[in-house]
Amino acid sequence: MKIFRNIIFAMAAVSLASCSDWTKPESVGINSPAPGDRYQEEYGQYLENIRAYKAGDHRLAIGWLDNSASVPGSQADRLSALPDSLDAVVLMYPEMLDEWEIREMHQVQSDKGTRVLYQIDYASVLAGYEAEQDAESGQQADGFPAYLSSYLDRVLPLCAEYGFDGISLWYEPEDVSHLPEADKAVEEARQTVMEGRISEWIAASPDKIFMLECNEPKHIADKSILDNADYIAVHTEELENILSVELEVRSAAAGDVPSDRFIVTASATSSSDPALGWIMDSEGNKVEAVTETAWWIVEPETDIVKAGIGICNIRNDYFGSTLNYALTRKAISIISNTSNN
Repeated sequence: MKIFRNIIFAMAAVSLASCSDWTKPESVGINSPAPGDRYQEEYGQYLENIRAYKAGDHRLAIGWLDNSASVPGSQADRLSALPDSLDAVVLMYPEMLDEWEIREMHQVQSDKGTRVLYQIDYASVLAGYEAEQDAESGQQADGFPAYLSSYLDRVLPLCAEYGFDGISLWYEPEDVSHLPEADKAVEEARQTVMEGRISEWIAASPDKIFMLECNEPKHIADKSILDNADYIAVHTEELENILSVELEVRSAAAGDVPSDRFIVTASATSSSDPALGWIMDSEGNKVEAVTETAWWIVEPETDIVKAGIGICNIRNDYFGSTLNYALTRKAISIISNTSNN
């Protein structure tokens, strides 16, 4: 297996070398001209090749980007600095979008064919509601369905308003089968709002991407959501070993869940958190999670399709000693230079 990995990565390094030449980090305080200013024809052909690659059949690389900064503190905050071969990026805070981000979003969409989605995080919305309830103790009826509906009224239209390519819904519905009747009724009312609104959005947005982030999609009551999901992202970025990653993905495929569209997540490493972005491989070695997950994704399967890799905390990967987004580039090299299963 290690010999196979070395051969593939050597091939990938050659094929992507020219890409990295266009995307080196800018020097601090120096406004270097864009590649197109010096080599307009060559750069135009390069971008055309990038768009053609993304339009073809291949495993995807998707990044999750914290876009909470009101102004870019560094290149790590910029959509324009993301690797050219990254297929899509998910912005985590759609209501915090600024004008400069909108401009860069449209630039990477048109120039590089990068798809830009935004995340709707059900658990975060629920946490916000519960925090308000703690401050207003005394309310008896469950007000979350109305709270959730109001939130969705604000964020769902953003897709068309700003020209996003789609949405990514992180939604882990509770298994209601073992709940007491009163609790079951509350949970089902909440799920009805979430699933009903997202189904309406899917039906009204046939040209948009819908990605579902869910580790137990079998608990979703409206099965049409699963059928209509372009991808199902399984969050494995906090798992400690690659075997657990495999088990989590296979568990997600249980029941009537479509098994041909899984995105498997891993976290980039962090200089401020030594534990983040590392995982144990099958031999018990501590290795970079993004790279190890990419290698697992290209292993042949007969019962599930690993459609690509999701890189959480992708902004952490910008800062490299020799190359920006080194882990992301390596993962793209691995998954794009082995045949799809």
